[in-house]
Amino acid sequence: MTADMKASVLITAQHFKDDEVKDELFEQLVSRLGNSFQVVFQDDIAQNPGLKEDVIGIISIGMHANITDKLLATLPRVRVISSIGVGVDHIDLKCAKEKGIRVGNTRYVISDSAADLAITLILISSRKILPGISMAMENENPNFDCLSLLGTNVKNKTLGIVGMGDIGFKIALRATAFDMKILYHNRKRRSNEDEERVKATFYPRLQDMLPEMDVLVIACPCTEQTINLISTEEFRLMKKTSLLVNIARGKIVDTDALVKALQSNEIQSAALDVTEPEPLPRGHPLLSIPNVIITPHCGAASYETRLEMHDLLIENLKCGLDGKAMPSEVIL
Repeated sequence: MTADMKASVLITAQHFKDDEVKDELFEQLVSRLGNSFQVVFQDDIAQNPGLKEDVIGIISIGMHANITDKLLATLPRVRVISSIGVGVDHIDLKCAKEKGIRVGNTRYVISDSAADLAITLILISSRKILPGISMAMENENPNFDCLSLLGTNVKNKTLGIVGMGDIGFKIALRATAFDMKILYHNRKRRSNEDEERVKATFYPRLQDMLPEMDVLVIACPCTEQTINLISTEEFRLMKKTSLLVNIARGKIVDTDALVKALQSNEIQSAALDVTEPEPLPRGHPLLSIPNVIITPHCGAASYETRLEMHDLLIENLKCGLDGKAMPSEVIL
């Protein structure tokens, strides 16, 4: 690479480059990166393998674009991976650590929009909003008999949160506006001040919390320890009137066990922004269960959040390459 050439960054979101997908914010991100780097995509490298030697950073957009040890082995000069979102389970962190590659995410800027979605899913499911919309707007002969839409109030219900990090805590803050009682299970206990602020009760053992709550929200990272964290035994411990909300990762909930729990009325309903697999294949049982709501992994899908995420993606990349503290670094 000559002195007047820019170093390259690889963007993993190949689908955004396709002609049929137009994303103004993504194009702005590419343009901003282009001011400092040569931006390449995976098909560019496939057509010109010599580009591999120039790539010093990876911008990871989309959890399905896995950054594997095989990929990193082909990019010998990569020093930083800057990933959108909170979850980094799509990155081979062990390999990154061995190679001295720093990893950043955007955990600090998505917590509000993700917490908003969690509360939205709770309300939509509890109040049977989707059947109501269908009744009012889609039925050929509308019949406003709302007795068939009787749901439940969230006021005074007990909310159990698995994962009381940034997102989980902001969910708890919002839930207090509905006078919900807050329980939580977390790897580490929050400070006394945080617990007092949302009147939260800490449960070191998840199994002890499950029988006590009406709504369970999954907001923890996906790790080897949390895969299938919610499975057959956990559903057995929950109330039959329970609502499960998952805004974290689909793998944290055992999909087959969830289907069985819903079909056998072990729990009442589920609202999922994430699934395993994702997206679900057409014809999957979850798609035909009436008390299930599924959204397309859109916890961070707000205009303001996207802008903040892109700012942080670039800042993480530049700080990491300059050997400075990254605003949101994943400690390996």
